[in-house]
Amino acid sequence: MPTVILVHGILMNGWEMTLLGKRLEAAGYLTRRFSYPSVHRSLADNTNLLHQFLDEIDDTEIHFVAHSLGGLLVRNLINTYPHDVQGRVVTLGTPHQGSQVARIMRRSWIVSRLLGKGLASLLTNIPLSQRFSEFNSPEIGSIAGNKPLGMGMLLASMAKPHDGAVQLTETKFDQMTDYRVVATNHMGLLFSRSVAAEVIQFLRTGYFLPETA
Repeated sequence: MPTVILVHGILMNGWEMTLLGKRLEAAGYLTRRFSYPSVHRSLADNTNLLHQFLDEIDDTEIHFVAHSLGGLLVRNLINTYPHDVQGRVVTLGTPHQGSQVARIMRRSWIVSRLLGKGLASLLTNIPLSQRFSEFNSPEIGSIAGNKPLGMGMLLASMAKPHDGAVQLTETKFDQMTDYRVVATNHMGLLFSRSVAAEVIQFLRTGYFLPETA
């Protein structure tokens, strides 16, 4: 049975992905939650923790489903430990180009203290390294939401369309295999049946469901 690693976003611990995990299990996958200190440790530190976590998993087929900051963590894992990512990857609301919301929020001392090192991680634009090209590139699908419900509504400089936290333009990157926009907001990506169906399809085939008119 293939394993799917669920990687949460900032200020979360992974329980938020429980419903999505159950839907994946109903589709025939074994799920494992990777919980990491998103605020207190750097992206590099958490990448090493994920690498150690994977060492404990005895499975030949491992995929990743990552929300928001978690997607940047998996992409950094690809750069740092290319052999760790042999399966498919789906990111949900991940700011692959760095986060405009994070750039605005870092001006606030209170928010900077609250989000800690996770805030700096969200500012990162992570290109896939030249070293990575020496290995088999994993198929990476990006899912974005377009309902502007969230902290982004309070930020006038946040360009639409967005999911309330991440702009759609930030969820794209050159190396992605497929891309899909779903009518939900940033947190709704974790609970949407439509998103779960798209994730399952990508894990099985490397592509999202055919778009309907």
